Amino acid sequence: MAARVPYITRNDLPAADRDIFDKFVKERGSEPGHIHRAVANAPNLLRRFLGLANELRNGTQLDAKLRELALMTVGRLTNAEYEFTHHWNISLKVGVKREQLEHLADFESSALFNEHERAVMRYASEATTNIKVSDATFNALRGFLDNRRITELVMNVAFYNSVVRVLIPLGVELEAGAKKE
Repeated sequence: MAARVPYITRNDLPAADRDIFDKFVKERGSEPGHIHRAVANAPNLLRRFLGLANELRNGTQLDAKLRELALMTVGRLTNAEYEFTHHWNISLKVGVKREQLEHLADFESSALFNEHERAVMRYASEATTNIKVSDATFNALRGFLDNRRITELVMNVAFYNSVVRVLIPLGVELEAGAKKE
């Protein structure tokens, strides 16, 4: 499916909003991707979207590997190829093993995952598929995460569930050359 809205470029933005793309390049060292360029159809929302995304990625105390395993769970369960591909690569960069990524669907029974990883992925799975999370699943998080990190996990899973609900309805496509490393 082709994108349902145009991918906005920096020059397409009103002059007062071009700083959004400039700041993106400065902070991430790359041009905005298709998701950002699609959301740029509403520059005021892109500004806030990026602020929250950057804080969730760079401003939390949640272990990056746990975060990425949770986000990969969201991407897998929602069949969001864009999210799954981009976060596959981010996962590798933060230390998730390729073998783990190849066995995400078997996380409950695979010896490749430890109990903390399983608990986070179970949380992401329940929050994505049911929204309601069982007491047992939530209490498992309490065994190794403090309230701050639990909240950061909840916010990450919630945010990326909203991201897939932008990606899929807008038909956001992978960028040319984007692939799992």
